[in-house]
Amino acid sequence: MSTNIHPTDPNPSDLNRPVTTAAGAADEHEASFAETALKLGGKSEDEARRTGAIDKADDQVEQLFQPQYQTVNSPAHRAVWDRGLPVELFQSTPSQTPADVQKVMDDSVAVVRRHREARTLLNEEHKIRDEVLEQLGAAGYWGLLVDREYGGSGARFRDFAPFLTRMAMNDPTIAGLASVHGCIGAVDPVRTFGSPEQKQRFLPRLASGQSLSAFALTEPGAGSDLTALRTRAVLDGDDYVVNGEKLFITNVVPGRTIGLVCLIDDKPAVLVADLPAAENDHFQLQKYGLYALKHTYNRGIVFRDFRVPATNLLEPIRGN
Repeated sequence: MSTNIHPTDPNPSDLNRPVTTAAGAADEHEASFAETALKLGGKSEDEARRTGAIDKADDQVEQLFQPQYQTVNSPAHRAVWDRGLPVELFQSTPSQTPADVQKVMDDSVAVVRRHREARTLLNEEHKIRDEVLEQLGAAGYWGLLVDREYGGSGARFRDFAPFLTRMAMNDPTIAGLASVHGCIGAVDPVRTFGSPEQKQRFLPRLASGQSLSAFALTEPGAGSDLTALRTRAVLDGDDYVVNGEKLFITNVVPGRTIGLVCLIDDKPAVLVADLPAAENDHFQLQKYGLYALKHTYNRGIVFRDFRVPATNLLEPIRGN
């Protein structure tokens, strides 16, 4: 007979208590909320612990933010846990986009419209042409979220988000690339966690579009589950040597800059890696014909003893 417990209406506080075995002995492993909930739901010990590790890591990341930005203080979380829904936060407030930022946005839309009307947006592979990407860089498009001191516009996200809707009405792929480049690619991680030297080294060329960026997390056996990562980087002198495989990486072509998520000393870490201008024995792309954004590149990456300067490691405050 199964010994699994299936509560009909669990008290959230109960899920944070230590798990006990059938014999009543306390589990020495301190279970997270998610781990306990999965065990109560009948999941295996291994699955529960792996998910619990992610849950704990998420809690640790939360502590990097000021209280007003933490999930537990969000309107949605407060509503779910009956802490009162602050409806006043959902009232819109007028916001005037700074004139110089508005000009960058208008000029960027004009570039796209001009090429769309001339039917020159796409190359022979039906991807956004390099000329278009370069002209968007000259307009300031790729630097909207980069701080002014590094050559960007320093746009507020509340101005950037509705602008992306406007850009998507003209070309959804180009709108999507701004998000890939500025939000999950190298721009935001360097802005948030980079040292002053790293910011000075990377952000100006990311702002100008000299370097477009991508985010390399997904692997054949790992997506959002960081505990399943297999790509590793080992320190060798002044470099990290990377071995592993990434899949479904949007906006990756030779010569671009990626935020590479890998294991260093068995812990997830991020290296900012400048890809070579052409494939070689250490860096190769896999082409499989799947595209999250139809008119941009989405490929796999294979690293074999690929070297990245140790100074490219982003070093935020770490938990265990």
